[in-house]
Amino acid sequence: MNELRVNKFVIANPKVCIGCATCMAACYESSYKRGKLAVPRLIVTRTLSGTMPNQCRQCDDAPCANVCPVGALRFGENSIELHEEICIGCKMCTLACPFGAIRAGAEIMPSINYTMEPKYNLGLESEIGAKSIAIKCDLCNGRVEGPSCVEVCPTGALMFIDARNFENKVISEKANGSVEAFVQHMIKYT
Repeated sequence: MNELRVNKFVIANPKVCIGCATCMAACYESSYKRGKLAVPRLIVTRTLSGTMPNQCRQCDDAPCANVCPVGALRFGENSIELHEEICIGCKMCTLACPFGAIRAGAEIMPSINYTMEPKYNLGLESEIGAKSIAIKCDLCNGRVEGPSCVEVCPTGALMFIDARNFENKVISEKANGSVEAFVQHMIKYT
């Protein structure tokens, strides 16, 4: 019998998030220090109903990894791994992600002498002379302390979840709350 695949992931509580973007700054710094494309892997999203960072949920079935034509996105031991060095920038993963948590970014190509070329705006998702690659949360892979965004969040809105150890507690709390609300509703209208 196959064991159920359950990845680790980071999730935010929009009721606690203040939208300060400290998590984005920490993510940028962590990416840079780990030799990855120096851009944040999460984006603080502000809507009428709340504010919170949007980032890869490390889906157990990973539509992004299933559509990647070159295997740059792969099923890892506890997460969906992105191998930036082989990404071809096709953007299929951005279309497949149900959360909009993957986007394209550009990096300098070693074959171009940028001192002789016009100025490049590498903040754009693609540009002539720059290699487009996928950008997604990698849980700060290789960082001993774990995801930097969780570590620096001033309100504790971000949580690093290892579903193997945490699932029963989360499900129990939700189930108890739902049953209690239903019982109260039935008492009120019967």
